[in-house]
Amino acid sequence: MKQINSFILAGVVGFAVLVGGTTVLRAADDGFAALFPGDSLAGWKVSDWSNVSTPQRVAGVPWRIEKGVLYGLGKRTWIISPKQYGDFVLKLQTQITRGSNGGIGLRFPPDGDPAYRAMEIQVVDSEVYYSGSSQLNQRTGSIYDEIAPSKEVVKPVGEWNSWEITCRGSRVAIVLNGQKIIDEDLSQHTKARQQKGPALAERPLAGHIGFQNLNGSITLRNLVIKTLDAGDGEFVPLFNGRNLDGWVNVNCAPETWKVKDEMIVCSGIPTGVMRTEKMYENYTLELEWRHIKKGGNAGLFVHSDPITAPGQPFTRSIEVQILDGRNTENYTSDGDVFAIHGATMKPDKPHPNGWMRSLPSERRCKPAGQWNHYRVESRDGAISLAVNGKVVTRAYDANPRKGYICLESEGSEVHFRNIRIRRLPSSNPSARMVARKAEGFRILYNGLDLRGWKMAPGHEGHWQAKNWVLDYDGKSEAKGDKSLWTQQSFGDFVLIVDWRLPAEPKIEQVPVILPDGSVAVDADGKPRTVAVKDAGDSGIYLRGSSKSQINIWNWSVGSGEIWGYRTDKNMPAEVRRGATPVLNADNPVGRWNRFVITAMGDKVTIVLNGKTVIKEAKLPGMPEKGPIALQHHGDRVQFANIYIKELD
Repeated sequence: MKQINSFILAGVVGFAVLVGGTTVLRAADDGFAALFPGDSLAGWKVSDWSNVSTPQRVAGVPWRIEKGVLYGLGKRTWIISPKQYGDFVLKLQTQITRGSNGGIGLRFPPDGDPAYRAMEIQVVDSEVYYSGSSQLNQRTGSIYDEIAPSKEVVKPVGEWNSWEITCRGSRVAIVLNGQKIIDEDLSQHTKARQQKGPALAERPLAGHIGFQNLNGSITLRNLVIKTLDAGDGEFVPLFNGRNLDGWVNVNCAPETWKVKDEMIVCSGIPTGVMRTEKMYENYTLELEWRHIKKGGNAGLFVHSDPITAPGQPFTRSIEVQILDGRNTENYTSDGDVFAIHGATMKPDKPHPNGWMRSLPSERRCKPAGQWNHYRVESRDGAISLAVNGKVVTRAYDANPRKGYICLESEGSEVHFRNIRIRRLPSSNPSARMVARKAEGFRILYNGLDLRGWKMAPGHEGHWQAKNWVLDYDGKSEAKGDKSLWTQQSFGDFVLIVDWRLPAEPKIEQVPVILPDGSVAVDADGKPRTVAVKDAGDSGIYLRGSSKSQINIWNWSVGSGEIWGYRTDKNMPAEVRRGATPVLNADNPVGRWNRFVITAMGDKVTIVLNGKTVIKEAKLPGMPEKGPIALQHHGDRVQFANIYIKELD
C-alpha cells in the first residue's frame, strides 16, 4: 500500500509517496520534468572523474537508479546527461556517507573536468574528507574552488539536503535547505583564480548536467528540472549538439559542416557560409569557438541575407571577426565588427583609415587550440561584442538590422559549440532595414567539386572547381558537346548564376542589334558594327536545348539575349523581339555579373544585375523539362553562386 501526503518543499508544491519504506518526493506538474523518467539511465554516460571524455576506470556498474533514487556506487566517476541545458531550475535532494566527496556539475562541455571547465557545486563531508582544513569555497554548497556559500546550512552526514539551483544567463542562484547561499552574476568574475581553469565569466552558459561520486558514496533523489528555454525572452539553443537541424548550408559542400563531440566542425573548405533557418533582429547571442591552426580565419555574420552577394562567397551582413594571430593597424584578431558586401554600420570610434569597421578596445582572444567565448548583443541597430567576458567592440546604425545568423568557412578548420540566443523585444524595423527573405534556393555548385554535373571524358582539368569559383579555360577535350551539363533535369525554375569573363579584353567590331532582334545595316545594306572591349563568349542552356541559350558576351546589345530565338528568322517577329535585351545591364568587362533566370512554361524572364533585360519572352518549342548547361564557346569563363528554386 502507498501512503500519499501533500507537501511544500523549497517553494515547490507536490506530493510524497511512501514506496517500500522510502519516501520519494515528486514535483507536481508545474513545468518540471524528471531527469530519470521511468527509472531509466538510457542515454546517460559514465566517465572517469577527472575528464568526462575518459571512460570510467573503475570496475562494475558505478551508478544505479531504483524507485527514483540514484545511487553512486563506485568511486571516482561522473554520470552525465545526454542533453545539454542552458537556463534551468534544477531541484534534487542529496545524502552522503561519512568521508564522502561528490558534486553537481552544471553546463559542462563533453571533455575536461567540469569543476574547472564549467561549474561543480560541491557536496562533501568536509570535516572528514579535508581533515578539518577545508577552505570555504571547497565546502558543500560552494561553486567549487571559486565561490563560497554565504552561510553553512548543510545537514549532518546521513541526512537529506534539499537543493534548488537556478541558472539564468550568467546568474546562478543556489538555495540549500530553504536558504539562499549563493546568488552571483558570473559575468562579473573576470579574474581566473586557478591555473586549471578560466575565469567564471568565460565558462559556458550551456552544457551537460552531471553528478560526481569521488569518494565514499552519494545518493540523490527527487531529481527534476525545468528548462527556461521555452520562449521569447529566454535563451534557446541554436545548435542542439547532435545535428545541424535549424541550419542551412548556403554554398558549401556537405562535408564542410559536420557535428562531432557536440561541436560544429567546419573544415574551412570551400569558402562560404552556413546560416540559420530563421531571421533574428534584437537578441543576445552566445557561442564558443576555437581555431585549430595558427592564423586561422572564420567569422560570425549577423543580419545576413539568405544567399551570397553577387560575385562573392559571403552574404551581405555585419561580420563579427573570428581570426587568429593576425594584427595590423587596420584589423585585429580580437573581435572586429564590420559591414560587408553592401551592409552598412557606424563604428563606435573612427577607424584609422576611415573603414566601416569597429576595432576592439583591448585584445582578449585566446590563441589557436583554446576556446573563446563571444557574446553579441543586437538592439535596434546597435551591436556590442563581449570577448571572454568583457565588452570590447561596439557599432551603431547597422543596416540591415534584422536577418539570418551565419557561421563562416574561410580556409582553415574551426570549431563552434554552445550556440544559443535570447530574443529581445522588436523595434519593428522598416523593410529597407530587413535582410532579404529566404525563397527556397539551393546550390547547384558546392565549391569543392563538380558533384551534380556530368563530367564527360575530356572535361578534366578544364572545367574545374576552384574554391567558390567554377573555372573553365575554354579548352575541354571532350568529344562532341564540350559544355558542362547538370545531371538533373528541371522544368519550371528560377536560376541564379554569377559569371564573369576574366580574359584580357581586345577591341573587336561586333554587329549592332536593333530592338526587334534584327541586325542594323548602313545605307548600302551592309551590317553596321561597333567597337567593343571583347573578352570572350559563353552562355547558359535551358532545359537541354542549345536553342534556348542565354548569351554571355560583350556585344553592345548586352548579355541575356536568347540567341537561338533572336536569330531564327522563321520565328514570329514578337518572339525575336522578346528574345532581344531591352537594355545593356552588363558590368564592366572583368567584373562579376548576376543572372536571375525564370523559366515558366514556354516563357523566360531574365534579370541581369538587378535590371530586367528580357521579360516573359515566349520561346515556342522549348522543351518542358531538361538539364541546364554552362556553355563551351572556346573562351575562358568563370561561374559562381549557382542556385536554383524549382517551381514545379
